[in-house]
Amino acid sequence: MVDCIPPNAFSFDSPFRLVDFQGHVLNLANGVNPVISQTKSTNGSMEEQWVLQQSGLGGPGGELLVSALPGFPTVAYDFNLSPNPGPLSMQAISGDGTTTFFQINCLDSTRANFIDVVSSLALTAWAAESGSTISPVTFETFTNRSQQVWSFEALD
Repeated sequence: MVDCIPPNAFSFDSPFRLVDFQGHVLNLANGVNPVISQTKSTNGSMEEQWVLQQSGLGGPGGELLVSALPGFPTVAYDFNLSPNPGPLSMQAISGDGTTTFFQINCLDSTRANFIDVVSSLALTAWAAESGSTISPVTFETFTNRSQQVWSFEALD
């Protein structure tokens, strides 16, 4: 089994970035919702710094994706949705009252899929429109598309 999780990923002293298929990073968008994919900042913005937290569920999976921002909000989505929600209602959000536990499926030594252990939906980046530096991040049916692959990147 390949391990892609950085050795210090569970330490708030060693946050990392998550980079999507287009080179954008998972970003907490100035500390408000929704979570987005955005071009990497040059100053190592805290909005794009993440750590993992073990849930204590036992067995593989169940990690929380936690922001390094004060209050340590987690990446999640709203479970109180209609039975067949559309993509806009499945946007990745953050907050201290929301919880999504991820199974991290390593593809190689730096890349992984983040799959919600309850719904089996994957954290998915959308392609940015031409000329845009941001794009939505949603939870979608896991199909192993490139948009569902995230790379761990150490901070500069």
